[in-house]
Amino acid sequence: MEDPRIGLVLDHRYRITERIAAGGMGIVYLGERLGLGKPVAVKFLHRTAALLPDHRVRFEREAAAMSRLTHPNLVTIIDYGSWEELPYLVMEYHPGTSLRRVLDESGALPPERAVFITRQMLAGLASAHVAGVLHRDLKPSNVLLVGAPGEDLVKILDFGVAKLLDSGGGPTEVSVVAGRVIGTPAYMSPEHARAEPMDARADVYSVGLLLYEMVTGKRPFQAEGKLGLLRMQVEDMPERPRTQAPDLSAELDAAIWKALEKEREERWQSAEEFAAALAAVPEGRAGQQLAADVGAWTTPPPHPAPTPLPRRRPSPRPETDGNYTADLRAAGLIRRTRILRGIAIGLVLAAVLGGLLYVLQQRGIIDIPVKWLSWIPWVDKSWP
Repeated sequence: MEDPRIGLVLDHRYRITERIAAGGMGIVYLGERLGLGKPVAVKFLHRTAALLPDHRVRFEREAAAMSRLTHPNLVTIIDYGSWEELPYLVMEYHPGTSLRRVLDESGALPPERAVFITRQMLAGLASAHVAGVLHRDLKPSNVLLVGAPGEDLVKILDFGVAKLLDSGGGPTEVSVVAGRVIGTPAYMSPEHARAEPMDARADVYSVGLLLYEMVTGKRPFQAEGKLGLLRMQVEDMPERPRTQAPDLSAELDAAIWKALEKEREERWQSAEEFAAALAAVPEGRAGQQLAADVGAWTTPPPHPAPTPLPRRRPSPRPETDGNYTADLRAAGLIRRTRILRGIAIGLVLAAVLGGLLYVLQQRGIIDIPVKWLSWIPWVDKSWP
Protein backbone atom coordinates (compact mmCIF):
# COMPACT_ATOMS: atom_id res chain seq x y z
CA MET A 1 0.00 0.00 0.00
CA GLU A 2 1.38 3.39 -1.00
CA ASP A 3 2.13 5.75 1.84
CA PRO A 4 -0.23 8.76 1.57
CA ARG A 5 2.43 11.08 2.98
CA ILE A 6 4.74 10.62 0.00
CA GLY A 7 4.60 13.86 -1.97
CA LEU A 8 3.14 15.80 0.97
CA VAL A 9 4.41 19.37 1.39
CA LEU A 10 4.73 20.57 4.99
CA ASP A 11 4.42 24.26 5.79
CA HIS A 12 5.08 25.12 2.13
CA ARG A 13 8.76 24.25 2.71
CA TYR A 14 9.39 20.51 3.01
CA ARG A 15 8.32 17.85 0.49
CA ILE A 16 8.31 14.23 1.66
CA THR A 17 9.86 11.94 -0.93
CA GLU A 18 10.56 8.56 0.67
CA ARG A 19 9.93 6.50 3.79
CA ILE A 20 13.18 5.60 5.57
CA ALA A 21 12.34 3.79 8.81
CA ALA A 22 9.73 3.23 11.50
CA GLY A 23 10.16 2.85 15.25
CA GLY A 24 8.16 2.63 18.43
CA MET A 25 7.47 6.36 18.52
CA GLY A 26 7.21 7.38 14.89
CA ILE A 27 8.06 7.09 11.21
CA VAL A 28 11.04 8.77 9.55
CA TYR A 29 10.89 10.04 5.99
CA LEU A 30 13.40 11.48 3.57
CA GLY A 31 12.36 14.97 2.52
CA GLU A 32 13.56 17.94 0.52
CA ARG A 33 13.77 21.62 1.45
CA LEU A 34 11.92 23.35 -1.36
CA GLY A 35 13.87 26.05 -3.14
CA LEU A 36 17.19 24.72 -1.88
CA GLY A 37 17.03 21.08 -2.92
CA LYS A 38 18.60 20.12 0.39
CA PRO A 39 17.73 16.66 1.77
CA VAL A 40 16.21 16.53 5.25
CA ALA A 41 14.84 13.85 7.56
CA VAL A 42 11.23 14.27 8.75
CA LYS A 43 10.01 12.31 11.77
CA PHE A 44 6.27 11.92 12.38
CA LEU A 45 4.74 10.67 15.60
CA HIS A 46 2.53 7.60 15.12
CA ARG A 47 -1.14 8.55 14.87
CA THR A 48 -2.11 6.17 17.68
CA ALA A 49 0.61 7.56 19.89
CA ALA A 50 -0.26 11.16 19.07
CA LEU A 51 -3.68 10.68 20.65
CA LEU A 52 -2.04 10.05 24.02
CA PRO A 53 -1.03 13.15 25.98
CA ASP A 54 2.18 11.58 27.29
CA HIS A 55 3.41 10.72 23.79
CA ARG A 56 2.66 14.23 22.57
CA VAL A 57 4.62 15.67 25.49
CA ARG A 58 7.53 13.34 24.75
CA PHE A 59 7.63 14.42 21.12
CA GLU A 60 7.55 18.11 22.01
CA ARG A 61 10.30 17.46 24.57
CA GLU A 62 12.43 15.99 21.79
CA ALA A 63 12.00 19.16 19.75
CA ALA A 64 12.89 21.40 22.69
CA ALA A 65 15.90 19.28 23.65
CA MET A 66 17.36 18.88 20.17
CA SER A 67 16.93 22.55 19.30
CA ARG A 68 19.53 23.34 21.98
CA LEU A 69 22.16 21.02 20.56
CA THR A 70 24.78 21.85 17.94
CA HIS A 71 27.78 19.57 17.63
CA PRO A 72 29.56 17.59 14.87
CA ASN A 73 28.51 14.29 16.50
CA LEU A 74 24.84 15.14 17.05
CA VAL A 75 22.00 15.30 14.54
CA THR A 76 20.68 18.86 14.58
CA ILE A 77 16.99 19.76 14.49
CA ILE A 78 16.10 22.26 11.77
CA ASP A 79 12.39 22.82 12.30
CA TYR A 80 9.28 21.31 13.85
CA GLY A 81 5.53 21.66 13.61
CA SER A 82 2.33 19.65 13.22
CA TRP A 83 0.28 18.33 10.33
CA GLU A 84 -3.32 17.21 10.88
CA GLU A 85 -2.59 17.28 14.63
CA LEU A 86 0.44 15.04 14.15
CA PRO A 87 3.68 16.65 15.38
CA TYR A 88 6.79 16.28 13.27
CA LEU A 89 10.49 17.14 13.41
CA VAL A 90 12.70 18.24 10.53
CA MET A 91 16.31 17.18 11.05
CA GLU A 92 19.62 17.00 9.25
CA TYR A 93 19.83 14.06 6.88
CA HIS A 94 23.02 12.01 6.84
CA PRO A 95 23.25 8.87 4.70
CA GLY A 96 25.02 6.24 6.74
CA THR A 97 24.75 2.93 8.56
CA SER A 98 23.52 2.36 12.09
CA LEU A 99 25.87 0.84 14.62
CA ARG A 100 23.22 -1.84 15.15
CA ARG A 101 23.50 -2.97 11.53
CA VAL A 102 27.32 -2.91 11.66
CA LEU A 103 27.36 -5.09 14.77
CA ASP A 104 24.78 -7.50 13.34
CA GLU A 105 26.81 -7.91 10.15
CA SER A 106 30.35 -7.82 11.54
CA GLY A 107 30.13 -8.91 15.16
CA ALA A 108 32.91 -7.52 17.34
CA LEU A 109 34.77 -4.51 15.97
CA PRO A 110 38.54 -4.01 16.12
CA PRO A 111 39.22 -2.40 19.52
CA GLU A 112 40.86 0.64 17.91
CA ARG A 113 37.76 1.30 15.81
CA ALA A 114 35.47 0.75 18.79
CA VAL A 115 37.41 3.24 20.90
CA PHE A 116 37.43 5.76 18.05
CA ILE A 117 33.64 5.53 17.72
CA THR A 118 33.11 5.71 21.47
CA ARG A 119 35.25 8.81 21.91
CA GLN A 120 33.13 10.61 19.31
CA MET A 121 29.96 9.52 21.08
CA LEU A 122 31.32 10.90 24.34
CA ALA A 123 32.26 14.18 22.65
CA GLY A 124 28.70 14.64 21.40
CA LEU A 125 27.21 13.69 24.76
CA ALA A 126 29.55 16.05 26.60
CA SER A 127 28.23 18.88 24.45
CA ALA A 128 24.63 17.86 25.18
CA HIS A 129 25.32 17.62 28.91
CA VAL A 130 26.77 21.14 28.92
CA ALA A 131 23.50 22.28 27.30
CA GLY A 132 21.58 20.54 30.09
CA VAL A 133 20.29 17.57 28.07
CA LEU A 134 20.52 13.83 28.75
CA HIS A 135 19.94 11.32 25.99
CA ARG A 136 18.54 8.51 28.19
CA ASP A 137 18.06 6.06 25.31
CA LEU A 138 21.51 5.35 23.88
CA LYS A 139 21.58 2.12 21.89
CA PRO A 140 23.23 0.89 18.68
CA SER A 141 20.25 1.86 16.51
CA ASN A 142 20.59 5.46 17.69
CA VAL A 143 24.23 5.74 16.60
CA LEU A 144 24.76 6.50 12.91
CA LEU A 145 28.14 5.90 11.24
CA VAL A 146 28.74 8.18 8.27
CA GLY A 147 31.49 7.58 5.73
CA ALA A 148 33.45 4.54 4.62
CA PRO A 149 34.09 1.75 7.15
CA GLY A 150 36.89 2.86 9.40
CA GLU A 151 36.28 6.59 8.84
CA ASP A 152 33.20 6.49 11.06
CA LEU A 153 31.95 10.01 11.61
CA VAL A 154 29.50 9.41 14.46
CA LYS A 155 26.07 11.03 14.56
CA ILE A 156 23.89 10.40 17.63
CA LEU A 157 20.19 10.17 16.78
CA ASP A 158 16.85 10.38 18.52
CA PHE A 159 16.72 12.46 21.65
CA GLY A 160 13.05 11.43 21.84
CA VAL A 161 13.22 10.49 25.51
CA ALA A 162 15.79 13.11 26.48
CA LYS A 163 15.33 14.52 29.96
CA LEU A 164 16.23 18.16 30.42
CA LEU A 165 18.51 18.56 33.42
CA ASP A 166 17.06 21.96 34.28
CA SER A 167 13.65 20.43 35.02
CA GLY A 168 14.95 18.46 38.00
CA GLY A 169 16.22 15.20 36.54
CA GLY A 170 13.64 13.09 38.34
CA PRO A 171 10.95 10.73 37.06
CA THR A 172 7.91 12.55 35.69
CA GLU A 173 4.80 11.70 33.72
CA VAL A 174 7.14 11.61 30.73
CA SER A 175 9.63 9.13 32.13
CA VAL A 176 7.21 6.88 34.02
CA VAL A 177 3.87 6.26 32.34
CA ALA A 178 1.32 3.82 33.76
CA GLY A 179 4.02 2.11 35.80
CA ARG A 180 6.38 1.50 32.91
CA VAL A 181 9.81 3.00 32.40
CA ILE A 182 10.61 4.57 29.06
CA GLY A 183 13.82 3.43 27.40
CA THR A 184 15.59 0.29 26.20
CA PRO A 185 16.25 -2.14 29.09
CA ALA A 186 19.34 -3.69 27.49
CA TYR A 187 21.11 -0.31 27.61
CA MET A 188 19.61 1.34 30.71
CA SER A 189 21.55 2.58 33.70
CA PRO A 190 20.64 1.13 37.13
CA GLU A 191 19.14 4.44 38.27
CA HIS A 192 17.06 4.62 35.08
CA ALA A 193 15.79 1.08 35.66
CA ARG A 194 14.79 2.08 39.20
CA ALA A 195 13.05 5.22 37.86
CA GLU A 196 15.33 7.40 39.98
CA PRO A 197 16.62 10.89 39.17
CA MET A 198 19.41 10.75 36.61
CA ASP A 199 22.36 12.86 35.59
CA ALA A 200 25.11 12.67 32.96
CA ARG A 201 26.54 9.51 34.56
CA ALA A 202 23.50 7.56 33.34
CA ASP A 203 24.59 8.24 29.75
CA VAL A 204 28.17 7.29 30.69
CA TYR A 205 26.89 3.88 31.84
CA SER A 206 25.00 3.36 28.57
CA VAL A 207 28.12 4.24 26.57
CA GLY A 208 30.02 1.65 28.61
CA LEU A 209 27.45 -0.96 27.59
CA LEU A 210 27.81 0.00 23.92
CA LEU A 211 31.60 -0.15 24.04
CA TYR A 212 31.43 -3.54 25.78
CA GLU A 213 29.25 -4.85 22.94
CA MET A 214 31.49 -3.35 20.25
CA VAL A 215 34.69 -5.00 21.54
CA THR A 216 33.15 -8.37 22.49
CA GLY A 217 30.36 -8.72 19.93
CA LYS A 218 27.92 -9.55 22.77
CA ARG A 219 25.57 -7.59 24.95
CA PRO A 220 26.72 -7.43 28.56
CA PHE A 221 23.35 -8.67 29.83
CA GLN A 222 20.99 -11.14 28.23
CA ALA A 223 17.69 -12.31 29.71
CA GLU A 224 14.36 -13.70 28.57
CA GLY A 225 12.29 -10.58 29.14
CA LYS A 226 12.51 -6.88 29.94
CA LEU A 227 12.03 -7.37 33.67
CA GLY A 228 14.94 -9.81 33.74
CA LEU A 229 17.15 -7.28 31.95
CA LEU A 230 16.12 -4.51 34.33
CA ARG A 231 16.97 -6.70 37.32
CA MET A 232 20.39 -7.51 35.88
CA GLN A 233 21.10 -3.82 35.21
CA VAL A 234 20.36 -3.05 38.84
CA GLU A 235 22.00 -6.04 40.57
CA ASP A 236 24.54 -7.88 38.38
CA MET A 237 27.92 -7.15 36.88
CA PRO A 238 28.72 -8.70 33.49
CA GLU A 239 31.76 -10.82 32.75
CA ARG A 240 34.95 -8.85 32.36
CA PRO A 241 35.42 -7.74 28.75
CA ARG A 242 38.79 -9.53 28.51
CA THR A 243 37.14 -12.85 29.22
CA GLN A 244 35.16 -12.35 26.00
CA ALA A 245 37.96 -10.64 24.05
CA PRO A 246 41.41 -11.70 25.39
CA ASP A 247 43.27 -9.36 23.05
CA LEU A 248 41.97 -6.28 24.84
CA SER A 249 44.49 -4.34 26.86
CA ALA A 250 44.14 -4.35 30.62
CA GLU A 251 43.72 -0.57 30.49
CA LEU A 252 40.73 -0.73 28.12
CA ASP A 253 39.19 -3.54 30.15
CA ALA A 254 39.48 -1.42 33.30
CA ALA A 255 38.05 1.67 31.59
CA ILE A 256 34.96 -0.22 30.43
CA TRP A 257 34.56 -1.90 33.81
CA LYS A 258 34.60 1.42 35.62
CA ALA A 259 31.90 2.82 33.31
CA LEU A 260 29.64 -0.10 34.29
CA GLU A 261 29.78 0.38 38.06
CA LYS A 262 26.32 0.14 39.62
CA GLU A 263 26.93 3.06 41.97
CA ARG A 264 27.22 6.21 39.93
CA GLU A 265 29.80 7.65 42.34
CA GLU A 266 32.15 4.82 41.33
CA ARG A 267 31.84 5.42 37.56
CA TRP A 268 33.57 7.95 35.37
CA GLN A 269 31.99 11.17 36.56
CA SER A 270 31.52 12.75 33.14
CA ALA A 271 31.71 12.03 29.43
CA GLU A 272 34.91 14.08 29.27
CA GLU A 273 36.56 11.97 31.96
CA PHE A 274 35.61 8.72 30.23
CA ALA A 275 36.89 10.05 26.88
CA ALA A 276 40.19 11.11 28.43
CA ALA A 277 40.63 7.62 29.88
CA LEU A 278 39.99 6.03 26.47
CA ALA A 279 42.48 8.37 24.80
CA ALA A 280 45.14 7.02 27.18
CA VAL A 281 44.58 3.28 26.59
CA PRO A 282 46.83 1.52 24.02
CA GLU A 283 43.89 1.07 21.62
CA GLY A 284 43.15 4.79 21.83
CA ARG A 285 46.76 5.82 21.21
CA ALA A 286 47.21 3.34 18.38
CA GLY A 287 43.88 4.08 16.68
CA GLN A 288 42.71 7.10 14.73
CA GLN A 289 43.03 10.41 16.48
CA LEU A 290 40.11 12.74 16.89
CA ALA A 291 40.28 16.12 15.20
CA ALA A 292 39.91 17.86 18.56
CA ASP A 293 39.75 17.03 22.22
CA VAL A 294 36.38 16.46 23.84
CA GLY A 295 36.83 19.59 25.91
CA ALA A 296 37.26 21.68 22.79
CA TRP A 297 34.01 20.32 21.33
CA THR A 298 31.94 21.09 24.41
CA THR A 299 32.28 24.84 23.90
CA PRO A 300 31.71 26.90 20.75
CA PRO A 301 34.92 27.44 18.76
CA PRO A 302 36.32 30.93 19.25
CA HIS A 303 36.12 33.44 16.43
CA PRO A 304 39.43 33.82 14.62
CA ALA A 305 41.53 36.59 16.08
CA PRO A 306 41.78 39.71 13.87
CA THR A 307 45.05 40.39 12.12
CA PRO A 308 47.05 42.60 14.48
CA LEU A 309 47.81 46.08 13.23
CA PRO A 310 51.45 47.26 13.16
CA ARG A 311 52.38 48.64 16.55
CA ARG A 312 52.75 52.41 16.55
CA ARG A 313 55.85 54.03 17.97
CA PRO A 314 55.32 55.51 21.43
CA SER A 315 54.12 59.10 21.51
CA PRO A 316 56.79 61.62 22.53
CA ARG A 317 54.28 63.02 25.04
CA PRO A 318 52.91 59.96 26.87
CA GLU A 319 50.79 61.87 29.39
CA THR A 320 49.29 58.56 30.56
CA ASP A 321 52.74 57.41 31.65
CA GLY A 322 52.91 58.03 35.38
CA ASN A 323 56.69 58.50 35.51
CA TYR A 324 56.78 60.94 32.59
CA THR A 325 53.95 63.05 34.05
CA ALA A 326 55.65 63.16 37.44
CA ASP A 327 58.83 64.51 35.84
CA LEU A 328 56.92 67.29 34.07
CA ARG A 329 55.05 68.22 37.23
CA ALA A 330 58.33 68.38 39.18
CA ALA A 331 59.77 70.81 36.61
CA GLY A 332 56.66 73.04 36.83
CA LEU A 333 55.93 72.58 33.14
CA ILE A 334 52.43 71.14 33.50
CA ARG A 335 51.26 73.99 35.77
CA ARG A 336 52.83 76.64 33.49
CA THR A 337 51.19 75.12 30.42
CA ARG A 338 47.77 75.13 32.07
CA ILE A 339 48.10 78.84 33.05
CA LEU A 340 49.08 79.87 29.54
CA ARG A 341 46.23 77.82 28.09
CA GLY A 342 43.75 79.57 30.42
CA ILE A 343 45.01 83.03 29.48
CA ALA A 344 44.72 82.28 25.77
CA ILE A 345 41.16 80.98 26.15
CA GLY A 346 40.21 84.10 28.19
CA LEU A 347 41.55 86.45 25.51
CA VAL A 348 39.67 84.67 22.77
CA LEU A 349 36.40 84.81 24.72
CA ALA A 350 36.88 88.53 25.52
CA ALA A 351 37.49 89.36 21.86
CA VAL A 352 34.42 87.41 20.77
CA LEU A 353 32.22 89.06 23.41
CA GLY A 354 33.50 92.56 22.56
CA GLY A 355 32.88 92.04 18.87
CA LEU A 356 29.37 90.76 19.55
CA LEU A 357 28.50 93.82 21.70
CA TYR A 358 29.83 96.18 19.03
CA VAL A 359 27.73 94.56 16.29
CA LEU A 360 24.58 94.67 18.42
CA GLN A 361 25.18 98.36 19.30
CA GLN A 362 25.79 99.33 15.66
CA ARG A 363 22.49 97.78 14.63
CA GLY A 364 20.62 99.55 17.37
CA ILE A 365 19.66 96.39 19.11
CA ILE A 366 21.19 97.54 22.36
CA ASP A 367 22.23 100.96 23.67
CA ILE A 368 25.62 101.14 25.31
CA PRO A 369 27.23 104.39 26.46
CA VAL A 370 30.21 105.36 24.35
CA LYS A 371 32.47 105.61 27.36
CA TRP A 372 31.90 101.90 28.01
CA LEU A 373 33.30 101.19 24.55
CA SER A 374 36.13 103.70 24.67
CA TRP A 375 38.59 100.88 25.26
CA ILE A 376 37.75 99.45 21.83
CA PRO A 377 40.12 101.07 19.33
CA TRP A 378 37.74 101.16 16.35
CA VAL A 379 34.80 102.82 18.20
CA ASP A 380 33.96 106.35 17.11
CA LYS A 381 34.23 108.29 20.36
CA SER A 382 32.49 111.35 18.88
CA TRP A 383 29.24 109.39 18.61
CA PRO A 384 26.70 111.06 20.98
